[in-house]
Parts: sequence; C-alpha cells; structure tokens
Amino acid sequence: MLTRRIVALTLFGLLILPLCAPVAAEWEEDTWLTTIIGPERLGLGDEFGCHGMAGSETSVYELEISECRDYLTERINASKWGANPISLGLDPDRLNEIDSETIAAAGFAVVDQQIISFNSEIKNLSYNGGSLEKDRQTVDHFQALIEDGEPLINFYWHARDHDVIVRPNSELVSSIESTTAWFTTWGEHASYQAMKSEFSLDNSSSDSWLVSFESNSQSSNDVFWDVPITNKFSNINSDVVSVIYGNVSLDELEIDSPHLQTGWRQENNSLILTLMPGQQVRINFDTSANNDSTQQTCERFNCHKVAITVAGIHTNDLFDWSRRWDDTPMRFTWLVEPREISQYSWILPALAVIVALSAPVAIIWLVKNDRRAQQAIAVLDTLDNLKFEEE
Repeated sequence: MLTRRIVALTLFGLLILPLCAPVAAEWEEDTWLTTIIGPERLGLGDEFGCHGMAGSETSVYELEISECRDYLTERINASKWGANPISLGLDPDRLNEIDSETIAAAGFAVVDQQIISFNSEIKNLSYNGGSLEKDRQTVDHFQALIEDGEPLINFYWHARDHDVIVRPNSELVSSIESTTAWFTTWGEHASYQAMKSEFSLDNSSSDSWLVSFESNSQSSNDVFWDVPITNKFSNINSDVVSVIYGNVSLDELEIDSPHLQTGWRQENNSLILTLMPGQQVRINFDTSANNDSTQQTCERFNCHKVAITVAGIHTNDLFDWSRRWDDTPMRFTWLVEPREISQYSWILPALAVIVALSAPVAIIWLVKNDRRAQQAIAVLDTLDNLKFEEE
C-alpha cells in the first residue's frame, strides 16, 4: 500500500512540475512606431517616451531603462523638437532601485513618480488630473483644478487593462477639449520652462523693432529641446502691421491657439510674440511705437493660463492606444513599453516526455504488482483451505 502511494505522489509531482517551471520571457516589437501611426502622431505634435522594458532579461532597473531608451531611439524620434527621449514613466514598486542621478545620466529629465534622491534637473509630474477612463474621474474635479488656477493638469490614458478594453469618459474628454489651454506634452512643457527668457530688443527705429531670441537655458546637461518661447510686450501704444522673419511673414495666432508654434498676436495694447531660439524678426507698426514698452516672459505658450498634458502609459500597441484620439486637440506623451511574450523553455518539453514515458511504465508496474499480490493471496487461501481440510 505504501508503494502505491509513493508511485502516485511521484506521478502527481511529474504532472504539476511543468506548471512551476520558469518560462523565458521576451518582448515583441510594436511596428506601429515606425509605420503610419508613429510618424502621424509625431507630425501632430505628440511625444514618445519610455515606460520600461517588459520581458527584459536584466534585473537591474537602470539597465532596463537604458534598454527601453535604445529600443525607442532606434525606431522613432521623441518629438518634432528633438530626437532624444526625455520623458520616463517609472515603476512605483521599484523606486528604491533607482535615483535621480541615474535617470539624468540616461538622458531623461521628466518622470511621473517622486524619486528618493533629488536632482533639480529632473521634473516630476503628478497625475493630478487622474485618468481619462470612464467612471474614474469627474468633470467637477477637472473644473475645480481650473478654478484653483492649477498651471499644469496632467492626465493618463491606458487603452487596455490586460485583455479588457478601456472606455474613455466622454463627458470629461469633451470638457477638456472645450477648454482654452495650451495642449502640450511632458517634454515640450519641461523644455519651455528650461528655455524661457526675455528677448533682445532694438527699438531705435520709430516705426519698427528688431527682436532677437538668444536663449539662456537653465539646464546644465543640455537634455531639453529648443522650443518656441512666448514673451509679452505691454504698452506698445501702436498697432502691429506685420512681423517678418527673413523674407517671410510670421503667422498671426489666435487667442485660443492651443499648440506650440512660432507666431504673434496683438491683445489690446500688448504684443504677444513667440519665437524659436536663434530667431530674429522685424516688427512693423502703423505708427511710432512706445520705446518704454515693458517685456515679460509668459509662463506658458501664447500666455495661456493653463497647460494640459496626457500620458499614454504602458503603450505596447500604438494603434490600440491612439485610435480614439484622431480628432482631439489634446497632445499625448506616449510612454512606450514593448509587449511581453512568454515562451516555454526546453524544460517543459523534456518534462512532458518524462511524464509520457513514466505514466504507462508506472501503470504496467502497478498492474504486475497487483497480479503478483493476487496470486500470493490465492496461494495463501489455498494453503489455508488445505490446512482446514486436514483438520
């Protein structure tokens, strides 16, 4: 009886061992980064950053981040403003494995988690706006942030939760899209903050100014991109006729122009001008302008009161993550993470062969033992009968 139990336990162990065997995890490339969707989103003004490397063979977090950076840079530029990715989504369960110096050394400058050691070059963005997912956030919460004068509202979007398709909150999305705001991305916004400074002004001519922008970047590691910066000239006491860059007229912007670009607009007695670093323009007035006009750098593009960003977290399928957002004014920071695929190691086929061979052998052995036991019992019964007859 003990032998049968041992054999049964052995067979049971062979059957469940494959379930406990390790698997070799790999990642699958998202081809949408390089074909159709990626270039389209890049042209619209979206940004590509990193969120890790699912299926990475390394257990060192900083190496995994570097792997993700290399994966991204080999396939697409981070932004229309710069090729190098500077936005990084961090794993909240692994924050003790990395510090800000390591992140800066990898070339990143914007993260979504509070890291342990502080580096002034690293910008931290909390998801103060919450999720765009249905039943996760309310319009009232968003409007409260606007009324409180929140300068930057950051949302996140996750298109799938495992195999479940996530539905967006249509009311919240409509409220966001109808807001007069600067719709930007993480890296674009951080670069604006790092690059902003006043323009050089030559107003020696009575009816025209020569304005130049030579940025004094606040960044010491030069990771931020060159982006347009907005300055406001107040009390000009004249109307702007044109703004000329080279031989071309600079675009005239609207008060609600939502996306970062060079241009100008006049608001009452003020000129709001947005220039790229290294750009020089001539501003022509209808009459002599006020030489005592004051200049102020706007905290946000086009002197908007609020900036809005959305991060597409764990983006492992750009088509799936972006297909609901073709016509939105919102701009997305796609935090890329290749999809993990699991492959069985050589151990599983070997165990399957062992189980397949062991099972019939064990059964035959048990059957033979049962037959021998039955024969032995039959012999003993015969002996008992003979003994009984003799008595």
